[in-house]
Amino acid sequence: MVRYGRKYRRGVQLNNNRRSSSITKTSRIHLYNFFSTIRSRLTCLIGYKCSTMSLIFHRTRLKSRYILSIFVGLSLGFALSLACLPIISVCDNPLSLFSEPFASSFNIRFGNDTFSLHDKFDPFRILNREPRSVVDVTLVDYGSKDYEPQIHPPQLEINLNNNKSLSTSTQPSNTSKVTRPRYIADELGIREKVLVAILTEPNHLNTFAFFLNQTLQDHVNRLLFFIDEDAQDFPRSMQVISVHDKRAYLKPFYVLKYLAEKMIKLYDWFVLLPDNTFVRGYKLNEFLNHISISQDLYMGQAFDDVHAVYCYFGSGIILSGTVLRKILDELDWCTNNAYSQDLTDNIGRCILKAAKLPCTNTASNYKFTAYVNYRFEYDTDIDRLSKSEDFNQTLTVHPINDLETMLKLQKYFNQVEIDEMTKSISKYEETIEELSCYAPEGCGNIPWPVGVSPSFKPPTRFDVLRWDFFNETHIYLKTDNDVINPMDDGDYEDVHEVIDHAIEQLQNKYGIQLKLKKLINGYRQFDPTRGTHYIMDLSLIDKNQIEYIKRVELMRPLGLVEIIPMPFVTETTKIFLILPIYTDEQSIAIRFLRHANKTLFDKETRDKFELLLTHVVVTKHELSQTQKWFDNLRHEIDLLHRTRPQLTVTYHTVLFPSSTITRYTHSTYILDFFETKLRTNSLIFLTNPYVNIESDFLNRCRLNVIENVQIFFPIAFYQYHPHIIIRTHHMTDNSTIDLHKSHGWFNSYAFDHFGIYMSDYLNLKKLVLSNNISLSSVNLYDLFVQLTDIHILRAPDQSLRVHYKSIKCDSIKRTNIIEYNRCLMQREKGLASRSQLAMIIIENEPTKKTTRKKDKK
Repeated sequence: MVRYGRKYRRGVQLNNNRRSSSITKTSRIHLYNFFSTIRSRLTCLIGYKCSTMSLIFHRTRLKSRYILSIFVGLSLGFALSLACLPIISVCDNPLSLFSEPFASSFNIRFGNDTFSLHDKFDPFRILNREPRSVVDVTLVDYGSKDYEPQIHPPQLEINLNNNKSLSTSTQPSNTSKVTRPRYIADELGIREKVLVAILTEPNHLNTFAFFLNQTLQDHVNRLLFFIDEDAQDFPRSMQVISVHDKRAYLKPFYVLKYLAEKMIKLYDWFVLLPDNTFVRGYKLNEFLNHISISQDLYMGQAFDDVHAVYCYFGSGIILSGTVLRKILDELDWCTNNAYSQDLTDNIGRCILKAAKLPCTNTASNYKFTAYVNYRFEYDTDIDRLSKSEDFNQTLTVHPINDLETMLKLQKYFNQVEIDEMTKSISKYEETIEELSCYAPEGCGNIPWPVGVSPSFKPPTRFDVLRWDFFNETHIYLKTDNDVINPMDDGDYEDVHEVIDHAIEQLQNKYGIQLKLKKLINGYRQFDPTRGTHYIMDLSLIDKNQIEYIKRVELMRPLGLVEIIPMPFVTETTKIFLILPIYTDEQSIAIRFLRHANKTLFDKETRDKFELLLTHVVVTKHELSQTQKWFDNLRHEIDLLHRTRPQLTVTYHTVLFPSSTITRYTHSTYILDFFETKLRTNSLIFLTNPYVNIESDFLNRCRLNVIENVQIFFPIAFYQYHPHIIIRTHHMTDNSTIDLHKSHGWFNSYAFDHFGIYMSDYLNLKKLVLSNNISLSSVNLYDLFVQLTDIHILRAPDQSLRVHYKSIKCDSIKRTNIIEYNRCLMQREKGLASRSQLAMIIIENEPTKKTTRKKDKK
């Protein structure tokens, strides 16, 4: 402002001295000085007050002959101020000065060097907003609130046609619709880590290629095997692609073309190698996890010459997706210039032309190492190579001439990786122990073992974890109802593996050879937060037959928890409830219908549920009376239809071919009968009329049975003998079963209730016929376990409750010893609980004494 004031005073003095100047020149000078003063002193929107003050100020100093120039300057100042206000606004008090026609000429938004035309323009969009400081605009506290991403609609485009002026338009514009991909991984560009492409031959699919498939499939995302002709005889778990071109030197380009066109959007890294190369899958995955994907990479190991620009194909080649995309653009040139029979030269020349990249063995400070030796013999060379750190860190070994050498290498490198993990665990344990002193609890308060989650603390006495006592052959008090059980194969293998590991650790600690004499005591507890805890007292002897008794404590920690993907299931699937009824079970079936009317029939519709009443007969006389036998059941169904018109019930009769078929193996014959009456994709639940089914059970059955994947064998709650229950607990109505430990038990020895798809049974039947197994002697559950790899879900279900019935086991004693033992266990445990039986014995004890005295007299 000072400078503008000086200019003004000098201008006035100049005009006073030069009186002979023309009025035009004087007006020009005064116009410039006056406008400068107006600009320096303008602090509000209109500037009327400031302009008036400036006019009074200048009138005191200027003569009358300059009045005309002053008025001219004042008028121009007003005009220029009004023209500049919409763009540069510095006042706090907005005034409505502009009309719509005048403001429409400024209806342009500037941003990102482009113009955007709005349909409707608010001439006061700058004037009407609240005053904001610089801090309000630049400093935003994003940490105090969650960031919510927003999808902005596409900007409207402006058509600037030649010299046409921009104006507001009320016509709707054609906005492009935002299309979102189906999966969020596609939108975010998320890809899998690595794909391994292996060039093999048809006669190697069941040897070298199969070995690589078995050892790599758990460490890489996908494996593809490329052969030069069609093949049919190869394992089902392998993905084999046929290249119909006998020219071997062109085979890699077919592979690169396939990967670039079909797989480039799905994976970050692509590994190419022949089938006679041993690959350490765990090491390869670990290596690629440390390399950044934001780089063009052609990685491998140069052969014979460290200055070579081509990576040796035998040791494996790693390509990034960006390099593979560039190869696709130059693939025609690559095939035309593939004049060598060496695949290393052809691939390297192509990559050098397409991506301008030589071979490199280092990326992100990690080195690709490979061992290449055409005279490699495992038995003679492994002792020398095992001392080399480079060999222990190698990713690939090439060439391997026989499958036995590959198996030996796999075993050797597995041990190398176990040793590395053991050293890492020891290092981490030492670090945790050192840092524990800085924790609030102080030194020595970390849980054992170091690095494993602390033990579970039960909140109430009902959540205390069970300790199982065991010896080398039996487990004591495994459940509430068992005193002693012989170890099954899994428990036996588990316990003896722990004992062997304990002896090995004791030998390493004391430096002497020890052998197990006997297991004195053994305790085992499964902790769901950390694993299985063992405490054992071992009796050991050394070479001199000196006995040592040692107590050891071991922990088998939980491994990696994985989520197994399962096919989609729904609760709308129609279920066919098959109810086999023997001739003497008519009243039992009526009780089942009456209970089901209260729980099932009111929630199931015609398209979701159908009841199949099946009369099981064993003689022709019973077959002739079956229509009359159904009369009582039909009468009961007619009564139900009055209130449940949506209920669908059908009547069937099954004649068993032999009277020796027991109730424990009759399910296969019943399913054979319905094989032609139901579709293959029908969901079936087979049970017996003694059961009470609650309302939520059928939906659980629909979700737990998955076609070709899983079948459902629920463990039902079986009622004790009603007369014994009445002696200890008050029971007025026997039509319902209370879920109480004094009323019954979960019978894990019975397999009378199961859910299955008809297609799964038909597949099992084919296996039974091919193995020449008699269906009359084997339970359906055992057949699925022995012959198929389908999942079997077996768990207690409180909505499935079975009334008491007497059990006879003599009829199955000769046919199946396993089923006979199960029957004996059901008869023994299904009568009553141990406490109830003990009370009966105590109550009858005085009667027995009195009877003995009378007999003596």
